[in-house]
Amino acid sequence: MLDTIRANFPGFVALHTLADLDKYEDAVEAFACGGSRSEFMASLFGLGIPADQIRILASYPGRSLPGTVCFE
Repeated sequence: MLDTIRANFPGFVALHTLADLDKYEDAVEAFACGGSRSEFMASLFGLGIPADQIRILASYPGRSLPGTVCFE
């Protein structure tokens, strides 16, 4: 189901759990406050976010894509 959401709605970050959504929001906020780009990208990669979305987010500190949680 996550793959379907990612394929059909590339403007959304699809995550597995509410805890992952919190980690995503924390990573975006930390990066916006001057955090390391490489740590930011590694955090998002660890959450299973596709590389193309990570590159978009890393290009614009403080900008986030809407997040959704998919319970399978």
